[in-house]
Amino acid sequence: MNSLVLRDKLLADLHAAIFKPQGYKKKGHWITRDLGNLTHSYYLRASRFGNSEHAIFWIDVQVFSEPWHQLVFPERPYKGPSEGPSLFSRELGSWCSPPQLKHEITPNTDVATLTTCLVRAAEHGAIPLLSTFETPEALLRQLVVLSGSEFDLSVVGLSKLLGYEEQAREFMERAKRNAVHENDLRFLELRERNIWRNAA
Repeated sequence: MNSLVLRDKLLADLHAAIFKPQGYKKKGHWITRDLGNLTHSYYLRASRFGNSEHAIFWIDVQVFSEPWHQLVFPERPYKGPSEGPSLFSRELGSWCSPPQLKHEITPNTDVATLTTCLVRAAEHGAIPLLSTFETPEALLRQLVVLSGSEFDLSVVGLSKLLGYEEQAREFMERAKRNAVHENDLRFLELRERNIWRNAA
């Protein structure tokens, strides 16, 4: 059977088995649940090199926020979950055992086994984690604990939105100190100007 068709059926099966009962809706390659100021999503990100014989893809577990997006990226109109900026992103395969850096479907792939692996990854990894991300306040607490530099801009924007000015400035300064390249620093300085100008 066509590998792309099998890939899309796998996502549909995941939605029916574990996400739909929790209130998630599926549209194309997106499975989302709107919680008000936050949206939880599972996104099937397909490789442009995939074809009917060899489908290559990832499933991104993400959290989006319209208020955060409008504060930090005002020049990019928010249109809902997209391949643009998110507060949190991690690949579902990272919770597989062993972790899977990407997923592939070929004529020889046991799709049922792959589906089972991803269901378990969602049940034992992604879903429990996202259950701690139900509100902006809860998400902020968790991102501060995770403390990975990739979440600094998320923490800055959420802190500013929630009125934690000192924490917002502390994490922005940390992000700028850890900038690897000059372009990264310029990007952060632009975000910084957006955040404090828009919040004024």
